[in-house]
Amino acid sequence: MTTFINVFDVDPDRQQELVDLLIDGVQQVIRHRPGFIGSTILAGLDGARVINLTEWERAEDARATQGDPAAAAYAQRAVSLAAADPALYRVAADIR
Repeated sequence: MTTFINVFDVDPDRQQELVDLLIDGVQQVIRHRPGFIGSTILAGLDGARVINLTEWERAEDARATQGDPAAAAYAQRAVSLAAADPALYRVAADIR
């Protein structure tokens, strides 16, 4: 499994707008892509940060999604609202 994590620094006045956009993108596009497992969107209590975590079966699935025009359109809209820092991660430990 591979986890895509995107950390957004956002103006607190636009945090909910960004959250809504990310939810829409996952529901309309991302969840229908091959290899999608699930997505979690976190809103910082200070209003200044949003984190998008999406789990994929393979890193190749996440990379292919980044190249999808519909997914890229959502990504462009998101970066118009906030500064983004995306990266792929492997799960090193899952302790519950």
